Amino acid sequence: MIIGIFSGAPVWVWPLLLFLVLMGLRATRTQDIFIPAYLAMPLIAFTNLPTLQALPLLEQSLWALAYISGAFIGFRLQARWMVWRRGLRARVSGEWLSLSVMMVLFWANFANGLLSEIAPEVTRSAIFAGILATVLGLASGSFLGRPLRVLTWKRQQGALPPRAEALTPRIFGAK
Repeated sequence: MIIGIFSGAPVWVWPLLLFLVLMGLRATRTQDIFIPAYLAMPLIAFTNLPTLQALPLLEQSLWALAYISGAFIGFRLQARWMVWRRGLRARVSGEWLSLSVMMVLFWANFANGLLSEIAPEVTRSAIFAGILATVLGLASGSFLGRPLRVLTWKRQQGALPPRAEALTPRIFGAK
């Protein structure tokens, strides 16, 4: 049965899972980021569109509320991982949240698709739809809040990058 579940999934699902795992593992390392590329993170919400279109208006509204809440949570959490920001570059510490949230999004959508095929009455229940909308909204919203924190991070906060530390005495005067 389990083999049938996984072999019945569309072929594109498994490369997507591999990509998400690799991106999530990459996020576990401290890295310098190009801020405009980081701004693409909220696009992950588009993975929710097929599910959202099938939900009633009440659950879509619940998703929107959860998305806004997730953005606020992501905004607050990102401060933990900011090291420095200078121009269009920033350094962020490694963290496991990105991998975890991507896996929540992937597996929630996978479970929804699976249940739609084998137990459609479950996916039509208001409780299931409400829980799914909330989980997807919170997870997707966190990917909006995090780049917003990077954009609004003050340049003086955190340690300066090594190159900036070398320039500090000339730019800001002697220590």
